[in-house]
Amino acid sequence: MPLLNTPKRRSGRGICQSPILLSGIFIVTLAVVLLVLSQTYLSPSRLSRLKAKLHIMDFNGIRKLGPQKQHVRSERFATLFHLELAERFNMTQGHANARLDELVATLLSMESVGITTVVFSSPWEFIQPTDGPINFNYLDLLVSSACQNTRLKVAFIFDLVRAPQWVFARWPVAKAADSHNRQYNLLSWFHPEANQLALEVLKSVVTHLTASNTGCVTSVQPAFNNEYEAKYTQEHDCFQDYSVPALTAYRQWLQVRLPQLVDLNERWGTNVQYWDDVAPPVLEAGSVMGPDLKTRYWDFLKFRELKGAEVLSRACSVVQSAGVQCFHHVPELFTVLVAVYGITMFKHIASDPHTDYIVLDASFSTPYGSPVHPAKLRLSVAAAVGYGKPVHLGAAVQHSIEYDLLSSAFRTALLTNAAGVGITNWLPYIPMNASLKETLHPSLTLGGQEDGGGSTAACSQGGVSVRVGLFIHFESCAAWHGLQWSSYSKDPVHDLIEAVAQKLTFECAPRVSVFLEFDRLMNALPSLDRVMFVEPLVVWAGKEFKSYTEVKAAIEKMPHEVLLFPGVEGTAAAEVKVLPYL
Repeated sequence: MPLLNTPKRRSGRGICQSPILLSGIFIVTLAVVLLVLSQTYLSPSRLSRLKAKLHIMDFNGIRKLGPQKQHVRSERFATLFHLELAERFNMTQGHANARLDELVATLLSMESVGITTVVFSSPWEFIQPTDGPINFNYLDLLVSSACQNTRLKVAFIFDLVRAPQWVFARWPVAKAADSHNRQYNLLSWFHPEANQLALEVLKSVVTHLTASNTGCVTSVQPAFNNEYEAKYTQEHDCFQDYSVPALTAYRQWLQVRLPQLVDLNERWGTNVQYWDDVAPPVLEAGSVMGPDLKTRYWDFLKFRELKGAEVLSRACSVVQSAGVQCFHHVPELFTVLVAVYGITMFKHIASDPHTDYIVLDASFSTPYGSPVHPAKLRLSVAAAVGYGKPVHLGAAVQHSIEYDLLSSAFRTALLTNAAGVGITNWLPYIPMNASLKETLHPSLTLGGQEDGGGSTAACSQGGVSVRVGLFIHFESCAAWHGLQWSSYSKDPVHDLIEAVAQKLTFECAPRVSVFLEFDRLMNALPSLDRVMFVEPLVVWAGKEFKSYTEVKAAIEKMPHEVLLFPGVEGTAAAEVKVLPYL
């Protein structure tokens, strides 16, 4: 039986064969046109009152929107990471000793509150502790606990940065190192042979998971960071990676762009005699107060950004070749920690065809204890959604948290077109109960105070909304080495974006788009009514500077507001630091 039955053709006159019906349609159409025209040409006083109602200084192109569609975002996830599996369920001690019944009961309780996907993880060092076969039995036991006992789907994080000790015995310089030359038992992203081996193991693991659990294991994240995020690791507040392979790769990258060492010395203001002595500055988070505008600093950041994105893209291509989706967890976007973690690679990850979806991790407090308002999370989600990939908000529940706050964050994300929401690090803080179920599935009725103050009744009938474009030059967020402990504003980027989020108000629904790159804003300008433009601190000469000047000229012709990073002097347009193109 076909899924859709084809309706039978009716006999008699069609719509174009009835003169009476055609006349009626003409009259109705004329009435609609007159109604639209009457609402288009508002008097100045009516227009002023309307702008005041919307809390907007000025705007063009008022749009009368129809009734808002109900958002349908059904994906819900929760994590059970390797440490939790080992300590709570004894899963790492073999089938005979594993508390498998408790794990299955936990998975069933997750399913009962509407969770659709469980996210497991395992480090490379655990499933291949010796230079021999991979422990597929453990992976099968773990995944089958969900696939054979529940309707949950499985997403799997394969932790490649925690490589086995035999890898480091074979290649001692494959360990990551920080700016003070401390080595860590973490895989450097830049050791060619060790990383090639990691990709081969990744391919074997993903192929086995998909073949053994067809349709149940849906996606895999290759993790190269100790917090399972798409970023560099940092320990002791020091930048990474300064290992021998990383420095060699950096020198080669520079030589391709500047073959003559004399040109590099002129660029950096240095007097290095040999290429083997070329090195990035010694970077430590928080050791420098204020933005760093030195070219030498930005050259190293650009290298980390581009090469880091290449590593993650290559790993995701391996995952996709095995027949499942590849995803990345990404950290908070708008913070002065962008530089130390190399988070500017997000632009490349989000637009990479090898990335199928993104999980945006969210915390409800800053590293120095200040709360993070859900309104700021809305802007982070909007920035990620703008790249066209499904985005899921993952709330880190590392301590007891109020359900109202969690529900507000989820509601905000879903109204900003997040594909789903979930919780991480939730054991043992949140029970799987009716309150959590309600929190995971918040009401998405538009028009509450969080949406700008419009009434539910008004929004259900359609309302006026202004499309606002917020531009934040993402690379400029990396101007700070880290938290500004000796300054009034510990995190100028966070403070700015949270203030902007609080300022932006909307009628009925969040109508904001967030852009991190000039060309993306330029392409979207025809669809926007006004722009909030955060003046960049640095731009690269050449194509980016050209895009910057074009955008600045274009927004001058429409309602706009220019904002500056707080606590930074001399960031007006004429004072922007133009970095010589590399």
